[in-house]
Amino acid sequence: MATSACLILGFVTSILSLVLIGVSIASSQWLKIRSPFFKNDVGLMRHCDVQTSSYCGDMEQLHDLISSSYIAWFKSVQSLYLLHCIGSLISTTLYILYTFRFFESKGSFKIVTAFNFITLACGIYSVTVFGTSYKKFFHMEDVSADVAWFGCGFYTAIAGCCMTFMVMLFSAMEASHAAAIIQNMRSRITVWTSPYTLFVEQETA
Repeated sequence: MATSACLILGFVTSILSLVLIGVSIASSQWLKIRSPFFKNDVGLMRHCDVQTSSYCGDMEQLHDLISSSYIAWFKSVQSLYLLHCIGSLISTTLYILYTFRFFESKGSFKIVTAFNFITLACGIYSVTVFGTSYKKFFHMEDVSADVAWFGCGFYTAIAGCCMTFMVMLFSAMEASHAAAIIQNMRSRITVWTSPYTLFVEQETA
């Protein structure tokens, strides 16, 4: 059986989604802060000091960067975005296995679709909470828009979520296509094995 267009498109978009998510995790430019005494690029997993040095590190100094009352909330954003990344990796792996026919049956694409939905939900939560609560996270409730603004890492994360949505859409279409094939096969088997069909075949013979 030829590989379907939905499977190929899902495979390509899953790779794009994984690449975008990986780039956004590695980026420190989710938020660019340029206040007089605090000039940093801050991402979900790492930050860079652009004022006095070119130092870039992970979030080991989380208590110095994040408001103490919002650390747990920020960690939930980190955790769910990591789940978003892991979910995208698993989805891409499944698409590779299906595309190169390590798995012959496509009936489990309903499960893949549900899995992609959960992956997408994790990514949307992380991007939405970060985008709406960054001033609370970084003690900037009263700053103007020209002091802190979103960088390329944040928009890359949004693009990754969009790609994950496309992956979910294509997996749903593939699941629907597989279900239609299975239903068609069941209908044919029912017709071939029905008593009426056997009687007609005997009369014809």
